[in-house]
Amino acid sequence: MGVQSGDDNEELATNVDQVDATVEAGVQPSASPEVISSTRSSRAWVRLLPVLIVLVVILVFVFQNPKDVKVSIFSFSGTLPLSVALLGAVILGALMTLALGSVRIIQLRRQVHRKSRTRRRRSTP
Repeated sequence: MGVQSGDDNEELATNVDQVDATVEAGVQPSASPEVISSTRSSRAWVRLLPVLIVLVVILVFVFQNPKDVKVSIFSFSGTLPLSVALLGAVILGALMTLALGSVRIIQLRRQVHRKSRTRRRRSTP
């Protein structure tokens, strides 16, 4: 097939010597790398990355929409940068959604609690 050069033979000899040294030291060479378990700090960084990406997108949005617009709500009016007005509207919408969702979750928890109470009463003689 082919003739191996002297450099290849030296590399093989070096690799064999390294494996022999690790076996003699009591360390078995492993074919697969050791799995490193997840920690709280590593999970925190993974969760922080999407937040940082959203923050960068928001900053780009704010700096690209600096024009002032007139905003009126109830009897108050004033001028704000367009980006601030839109972000305020998004935040208010998110808060309203959170409030309505929380009310629905409370309703569902009460229903589950009532049903579990009636089941316990039926099962007790």
